[in-house]
Amino acid sequence: MFENKEPKIRYSNERFVKPNDLQNLLLDELFENFEQPELFSSRFILEPITESHKVELYQFFNDLELYHFVPLDPPTLEQLEKRCSRWITRRSPDGEELWLNWAARDNQNREIVAHIQGGLTRDRIASIGYIVGQKFQKKGVATECLEAVFLYLDKVLQVKEIRAWSDTRNKASHKVAKKLGMVQVELIKSADFFKGITSDEYVFSKVFRK
Repeated sequence: MFENKEPKIRYSNERFVKPNDLQNLLLDELFENFEQPELFSSRFILEPITESHKVELYQFFNDLELYHFVPLDPPTLEQLEKRCSRWITRRSPDGEELWLNWAARDNQNREIVAHIQGGLTRDRIASIGYIVGQKFQKKGVATECLEAVFLYLDKVLQVKEIRAWSDTRNKASHKVAKKLGMVQVELIKSADFFKGITSDEYVFSKVFRK
């Protein structure tokens, strides 16, 4: 549970810190002391990924059907261990971005149904991505999990904007973006080349504050 705390008044050279400086100071504290929380929806618990998830995640990611629209292949266990080691730091190597990774677990059968990923830069622009297990697709999993993430990013982390990138062929993801209130703001031609095909991407955005 998060508490709403009023920021303390800060002084610099016996003067009040300007609002923008105060925001920067608070943001520095966030990046320094950040701890990723569990999130909850009606059907799922979003657990911050730790090394204890690696075996379940290896089984989850080991499905070729999940990789039609992304330039990746199923990871080996060793590759996944390295990813988890990076993810649990909750920060990019240069410290300029928070890395958020959740394993979404079904409340009833306790299976991992999705991997939800996010990033937050120091200018408070967030990015999101997700993979839903094949047998859990077309059941509203992505929308429900991302609604919880959007609420957290907006109300707790106070992001200015959330962005998402999606292959133009991935119509299911476009529908999810629109359900979340995102709008298409850009088309990137030849964004990538994988599996023998050039990939174009749509950029979706939802703005919360200036």
